[in-house]
Amino acid sequence: MTDESWDAFLPLHLQKLSPFQWTPISVIERTWKYLFSDGVTSVVDLGSGVGKFCINLSLLSSESIEVIGLEDREELLSVSEAMKKLWGLSRVQFQKKNFLTHFPFGHSHYYCFNPLYETIKGSHSIDLKKNKSANQFLKDLRTFKQNLFLLKPKSKLITFHGFGGSYLPGFRLVLNEEISGGEFQVWEKDNT
Repeated sequence: MTDESWDAFLPLHLQKLSPFQWTPISVIERTWKYLFSDGVTSVVDLGSGVGKFCINLSLLSSESIEVIGLEDREELLSVSEAMKKLWGLSRVQFQKKNFLTHFPFGHSHYYCFNPLYETIKGSHSIDLKKNKSANQFLKDLRTFKQNLFLLKPKSKLITFHGFGGSYLPGFRLVLNEEISGGEFQVWEKDNT
């Protein structure tokens, strides 16, 4: 699978966002390599967009793990469900939820591709539905960090292009690599 072949299944306006909004296939492959060696039981994609990460991770794992995507945009959920059906997958779930207000506690691993990007003023936004300001970004970052701090010990957060900040209280950085033009990191919740 390549990014181009995956993107070809998307509506044109969503294909154009792929380099900025959807996780590259090489990052999904690297994530699976890490997860396979780390005893994963479940993965939640926080802001799953068109489902690219979830569906490809499920394919790579031969549907051996539970994969859940949280997305608050109806259009993107519809695309995700259509892609899930196209690939004939049963262990991928997509839920219409805002992960900031309905955080999915209790999973072993979480993934995000710079999930707060949409609240920063800039180009390559999916749409204009999100409030964009420095204050909104800081508010959302604080909420996100508070939710992450409540995770059980040994939970992992895997990020591509970061989580919105550079320091995550209560976590230690266990992996930091450069891949596909971005920073791939794994954070582990401390035992405290």
